[in-house]
Parts: sequence; structure tokens; C-alpha cells
Amino acid sequence: MEDRLVRPIGIAAAVVLVTGLLSIGQVKYELRDDGKPGGDNLAVGASEQPSPPPGSAPTTAPSLAPGAKPTTGTTTTPGTPTTPGGSVIAPGSGPKGSIPTTVKPGQTVGVPDFGLKTQGVTPTSVKIGLSYNKSGCGDAGALEAALGPAVVGDPEKAVKAFTSYVNDNGGVRGRTLSVVTVDDGGLQCPERNSAAAVEMVDQHKVFLVAPGVHDVGDAVIRRHIPIWGGRFTKAEQKARGFGQFQPIQDADGDFANWASFGKNYLGTNNTDIEKKACFVHPDTADFNNQEKIMVAKMKAEGLVFADFIRYADDASKGQEQATAAVIRMKGKCNQVWFLANNAIAMIFFTNAAQQQQWHPTYTFTGRTYLTDAALGGSLMQQDQWANAIGLSPRIKPGDHPKDGNCKKIYEKYYPSDGQSESASVDIVCGGILMTTEAMKRAVDLTGELTANSMQVGINAIKRDFYWKAHVPMTFTIPTSLSQPFDFTGYDHQTVVKWNRSKGDYDFPEYPKYWAHFGAGKSGGEDLRPYFNKSWKQP
Repeated sequence: MEDRLVRPIGIAAAVVLVTGLLSIGQVKYELRDDGKPGGDNLAVGASEQPSPPPGSAPTTAPSLAPGAKPTTGTTTTPGTPTTPGGSVIAPGSGPKGSIPTTVKPGQTVGVPDFGLKTQGVTPTSVKIGLSYNKSGCGDAGALEAALGPAVVGDPEKAVKAFTSYVNDNGGVRGRTLSVVTVDDGGLQCPERNSAAAVEMVDQHKVFLVAPGVHDVGDAVIRRHIPIWGGRFTKAEQKARGFGQFQPIQDADGDFANWASFGKNYLGTNNTDIEKKACFVHPDTADFNNQEKIMVAKMKAEGLVFADFIRYADDASKGQEQATAAVIRMKGKCNQVWFLANNAIAMIFFTNAAQQQQWHPTYTFTGRTYLTDAALGGSLMQQDQWANAIGLSPRIKPGDHPKDGNCKKIYEKYYPSDGQSESASVDIVCGGILMTTEAMKRAVDLTGELTANSMQVGINAIKRDFYWKAHVPMTFTIPTSLSQPFDFTGYDHQTVVKWNRSKGDYDFPEYPKYWAHFGAGKSGGEDLRPYFNKSWKQP
């Protein structure tokens, strides 16, 4: 394999912090002979949809619904703020079942019982856990060495830098933050996943976890401990209950936006070969479930995919099988819709397409890590990637007050190691700063830091927090999963198009961002007024 193909694969070693190792290789195909896309309902197998743990998804509101007046004899959860007479301090006004996000100075609110367990926190400290493939199980070690520390970074140094930053700036409302890291084996060594959850929850007794792979997150949630991360679909999130949140938009909303982008921006259709679309993604249970949602969202726009390419885990055959996939797609479609944990596989596909003298349009969303970043785009076959246009939650460089924030923080503690723009720094920066912000708001609103009060803190993030330059985020965590909820943050993306000469993306529609594209590119919103919003401690 030529050097250009070997070097980029090292990115995956850092990406396992959140997504695990990307499957690359043996390509499997599925062509829907009847041309009928699947339905809207997500079919999740028994192993993928455990029952919610007891208490994790209340079916009724707590004894005192937000906005209600306390009644005599009301029973409260231990630690719930009360008045001197013993009555619960009611949350502020709002629809029944909602959680207040603001209070008057000196006021605290009652905390709903989300069925979560509090541990790892004292009046002076709070401990969180983070898992990733520390030992380089499977291909991870070799992949990391292939590219080097400037791109991959050192996760342990990143954790130390951002933990130090939090503590040097007051901690978590006076509590010292500590972070423990454990080896979860990544996707290629799943036998270590469960052990990682046990180590963090039962041995280290952490307050919350940033899991490296889904199975670790699932095991933590079953133990009633909150996680930064979680599954990607509404159905899976609801099945797992409270305690999960993440910035990445759920697949339901993301795919609806993507499909509308295809119809109303790319001109995707079912008849013109130049505008027909093929769908490419890893052949895993997770992504096969997401395919069903994507097909349903395309159907809602009157669209169908011309072919489906699923690729499995065999890095040694990556180029060979990418070539087979390109040969299959050529002549059926001229748009390649790519979905994965990260951009690694598309390096093989773009090289294969160049060899076959096929120049399709490539499209993606920001959920496929690195694809919308300058680093990811620069690693593709450049004659091919000149035709790349997708969606991203990024802000045009230089237009956001938090632009370069993660790099600046890291360089304060490691000024000369050359890793400040690595994948490790990017991932750890978001994980630590975002969970810390949620904990701070929990204390501000409720007067306490518990696993349940943290949900109130998460819910308070309403387009007013940024750890770097990204679109505003809003969370919705009601008191019952029978009500509308959204455990994920951003909802808007803008159009990004690769510019080969500058080695980065152009933003042709900036400052407009879309949650859904209407006819004629309608529905865009200018999000710049939110960039300077910030939380004010009550």
C-alpha cells in the first residue's frame, strides 16, 4: 500500500476515544431490488435495546411538578432543597414536566428523580471517568504509529491539560476535578468493554463517564451513572433512559436535514444518473440501524438510493474492496453519500475512484468525524475531493470568539509539543469542558451536585455555551421520557465545500445554518447573534 494510504489511517487511534476504530475493508453490497425504502420504525435487536433500568425513565412526573405549588405532606428526594417549614421549593414557571433553566438570585429549584445514582462527589471534589483503547488493542497501536503524535495526539496529556485548566479556573464551583482513564479495548477487543465500565463505576466510583465505545456507555447507564455520549437515535436513547447527553445531533434530525439538503441543494433525484445517490457506510448493527432511518428520511423527500455499499472490518483489504465498490457504483449513481464514525474509509474510496477515472460528488454531515475538518479533507485524493460538499456545525474561521480555544488551552500547559491541533485535544477538550459546564449549572440552579441535579444543569444549556467555534446547542431533558426530549446538542449545520488550493473548506452559504432545507434553500438561520451569549451564575 502506498504511503499516502498508510499515513492517514493513524487518525483512527485517537478517534477511538469516542467512536472506536473505524471498520475498513471487505465490502458487502445490498441492492433493494424492489426499490422500496424501509419504514420509519427503527428495528433494534434485543442485544441492542436493553430494557431501561428501574427508575431510569419515570412514567409520571415527580411528586411536585415544575410550576406546581407544594402541598402538605409532600415527600421529597433526599437532598431536595426545602424551605424552613419543610416545603419543597418549587421550580419556576413553565409547562408541566419541563425543567427550569433560570432562577432568581438566591433561589434554588427542586430536583426531579431521574433514577440516577450519585457517587464520586464530595463538597470539595468530583471525579469523572474516560475510557479509550489505551493499550492499542487490535490495529490501534500500529495505526497511531503510522501518522504520529501531531495528528493523533496523546490522550493522557490532553486529559491533564484540560483538567488543570478547569481547576486553575475555580474547579466545579469550588470542587476540584479529577479524571481517571481506563482501557476499554476499543471496537476490536470488545471483551474489555464491560470490564472498563465496572472499573470506572464500581472501583473508581466516578460521578460520570465519557465512554470510548457504545457498549461501555450502555453498561454504565445500566448502573444508573450518567454518561457524556450515548446512542445516536431517538429510539435507542429513549430505551436507555436518562443520564446521557452529547453534542452530536441525533441521527433522526441529522438525516432529515441531510435528505432535505440533497433534494433542495444538491438536486438529488431518482432519474438523472448525474444526480442519483449511493449510500456508503460500515457494516455494523449500529450503522445498519441508522441506514433504516436514513432511507426513511430520504423517502420523506421523495428520494431513494440507487445502491447501498456496506463495508466490514478488514484493513488489509481496504484498497482492494474500495475498488470493487467503486466499480459497482460507477454507472448507477454520481453522488456518494458517506456515513461513518470518521473519515478514514473515504481515503480508500477516493483513491479507488481516481484509479477508475470516476469523479462523483461526495457528501457527508458533521457527525462523520474529521470529514468536515481541514485535516480530514487534506488526506483525501485531492482531484476527487474537489467534488466534496456536505454539512457541518463548524463556524467560518475567524468569526467566533471561541475560535482556537482548545488549542490555546492545551498550549498553556504543553506549549511546544506540537500536538495542540491533534484529534486527542479536540475530543478531550469538548468532553471535559462540556461536562464541567453542565455540573456548574447544576450547582447554580439547585444548590447541589448530584447525578439527578446534573440533568437540570444539562437542560440549562440553551445556545449559550461554547468550548470552541461551533453552532449553538440546546438540550431538552424533561421529567419523563413520555414527553419530548433531546439529549443531543446542535441542530443546525451549514454548507461546506472543499477548496483544494487553500486546503480547507469554503462556507458558501455562511452565515446561514439549517435544521432543514426548504425549497430554494429556504429555512436558513443566521446564528451569529448567539456567539457571545454566556451563562450568568444566579
